[in-house]
Amino acid sequence: MTENATAGFGHGKVILLGEHAVVYGQPAIAAGMQVGVRAHASAGAGSVRAPAWQLDLQLGDDSPVATAIDRLCQRLGVAGRSLDFWLEAEVPSRAGLGSSAAMAVAIARAVAARTGAGEDDVLAAAAAAEAVFHETPSGIDAAVASRGGVGRFDRDTGWQAIPLNRPIELCVGLSGQTRQTSDLVSGVARLCQRVPVARRLIDTLGDLARAGMDALASGDSEALGHGFNMAHGLLSGLGVSTPELDALVRAARTAGALGAKLTGAGGGGAVIALAPDRAEEVLKRWRSMGCYGFLTLVGK
Repeated sequence: MTENATAGFGHGKVILLGEHAVVYGQPAIAAGMQVGVRAHASAGAGSVRAPAWQLDLQLGDDSPVATAIDRLCQRLGVAGRSLDFWLEAEVPSRAGLGSSAAMAVAIARAVAARTGAGEDDVLAAAAAAEAVFHETPSGIDAAVASRGGVGRFDRDTGWQAIPLNRPIELCVGLSGQTRQTSDLVSGVARLCQRVPVARRLIDTLGDLARAGMDALASGDSEALGHGFNMAHGLLSGLGVSTPELDALVRAARTAGALGAKLTGAGGGGAVIALAPDRAEEVLKRWRSMGCYGFLTLVGK
């Protein structure tokens, strides 16, 4: 990094309720984590380095990351290959925690700090980058990465912040399995075509998200935990869970969590658990399985 570097930050995310359903017009509840990605942009020749992700590339090499950053910079009216980017990543990649959106928002903000572009331009640039990774993204990841906090998202109305009386502590457990979001979204679409009743599961996931908003508004952790448990069952029915995710969920519940579920597209990635007063027991149980977990506050 050089002295004239500019910086930007994007939040990592967890989806509390409503993943996959949001693709079909249903609402979802998402939350920005305290951790995310910080990008530094300086005059250079198009290098991109993220040591935590073992990423070291040059713009123009036709990789998805390079293509996404090129498109982002074009949207902001900048030649990406005139800059170097250094990324400090606090969230793992391809783990269902919004790493690509966090990266896109962070880089867009670092570039915007050099050009004077506004936040609307940042979001549009991040969306252009996300389209490279997810083809037709719902927009929820970019909304969370830019805004943080907890909110409701749907494709018609976008992001609506949900005020909380106090932050929520979540356990996040990593399965160690990487996955491709677009493949999982396509798989759910094919299932709904072959087995039309699967569409009812989508609608019920949306109903659980609405119920989750009520639970958040009233501070009812037990109701929110029940929502997590029911949502995981529905997502399993849609074929996006895995034995590893199911094992992490069971372990969290056995350790005293009020509720646990996969978060994000599934097929690997991460689970979240709501475990007031039992968080350390949940993390210990996951460690005994050889899985890494951490605590995060959302809504702070």
